[in-house]
Amino acid sequence: MSSAPPIIAESTGGEAGDGLLLFDADCPFCRRSVRWLLARERPDSRLRIAGLKGAVSRRLGEHFRIDFARSDSIWVFVNGAPSRNSDAAWRLATRLRGGWRQLEWLRWIPRPLRDGGYRFIGDHRHRLSSLGAPRLEDHPRWVDRLPAGLCRRCGLPAELADAP
Repeated sequence: MSSAPPIIAESTGGEAGDGLLLFDADCPFCRRSVRWLLARERPDSRLRIAGLKGAVSRRLGEHFRIDFARSDSIWVFVNGAPSRNSDAAWRLATRLRGGWRQLEWLRWIPRPLRDGGYRFIGDHRHRLSSLGAPRLEDHPRWVDRLPAGLCRRCGLPAELADAP
């Protein structure tokens, strides 16, 4: 039996999302990390997830002029702005419950040191997870389009929303 809290049923299409995480969905280490994060997320947090190479990333990339498909970073969208690398990591830490939330202190480490640690893990991520990890495209938090409600809650421009 899993110790992870159940995912609360939400409306389809990400309407209840309050943040968006883009990650390398082809990387087993990354998929395990996202599952870990979602299992430890505070009950009031409703993070949505999407792959760096998917339609959501392409749409956001056109707007922000970022080629997410060529990126090997995690990206988090909250309050209308993208954060990446260690900035994204500490922003994600604010969503954790219990003692795990103490990871938020990472924000006080100078960015060059934080990003160096992030890059080290990123450069070795394929070796850090020798076992496969289940894909996340069928996870309840996965989004493959940008509904208006998700854009609004993430602070993204309304014109990025897909037609209903």
